[in-house]
Amino acid sequence: MATRDFSAVARFGIAHVIGAVIVITAVVGLITFQFVRDRDANIARAKALDIQGPPCPAMTEAEFKAKRYTALKTFPYDDAVIGRTAGDTSCSDVKENGGKGFGTDRVCQFTGPATLTVVTPAGRWFFVPGAGQPSTLIIHRDAPRCVMASKFTLQSE
Repeated sequence: MATRDFSAVARFGIAHVIGAVIVITAVVGLITFQFVRDRDANIARAKALDIQGPPCPAMTEAEFKAKRYTALKTFPYDDAVIGRTAGDTSCSDVKENGGKGFGTDRVCQFTGPATLTVVTPAGRWFFVPGAGQPSTLIIHRDAPRCVMASKFTLQSE
């Protein structure tokens, strides 16, 4: 009975294993580098867009309609529809948890919206910050909150 020499196959298999380990290590290293680099930028962006201020006056839909308020300037933003009466808007995506999270919050700043409406899959919200009052909407997991402060001006754009 003849014996077969498998040494060439064994060496070929080991070369593939070593090559695969090197490639996997390089890919993991690149992904980690990209994550760390993006994380620093995400944290900086979250700090820049962490706008604090008193809460905007909120109303129910019935109160909003009874006072005949409107928000005719509407625009879609991801799965939300945002409306305002006046002013200009600047919106940005921000990673959750101060830039450290994996989810994304939406931050919209307004120069002076007078009224704001937000419709998301989670519901409908109505805010009345007032004419000329800079305001910011922060939409976290489809639930907005509004603060009466903004860093956005037409000159900053």
